[in-house]
Amino acid sequence: MSEQIPAHLDGIGPGWHPLLQRLHEELLAVSPSYSVQQVKEKYGTLRIYLLTGLLRHLHQGGDMWPEPHEAERYKQEDDAATLLVRAAEQESARICEYCGNPGQARERPWIKTLCDDCNACR
Repeated sequence: MSEQIPAHLDGIGPGWHPLLQRLHEELLAVSPSYSVQQVKEKYGTLRIYLLTGLLRHLHQGGDMWPEPHEAERYKQEDDAATLLVRAAEQESARICEYCGNPGQARERPWIKTLCDDCNACR
């Protein structure tokens, strides 16, 4: 089985782990065999890159374009996964990456989403 979100938690702060665990569960409901290309922080928010639906099919060696009914199913899967990922990325902009409390983007050498306490400590 390809790697999914739980295998990528070490690359981001622990405050975002619950958000990613919830996203993983939601993704399993719409794309059970999704795979992760990358999970990272950029400009203070999560960035999540997945292979779902049609891209997963092609990436796993599907050399033929799927039949129309399969293509429609892949599109629905891709659309649902994209909505979930975008919502999680947007939500991460309001969660401290370190502790999970409410946070906001802070200008530092790098932009980080932090709560007041974590911002004062770092």
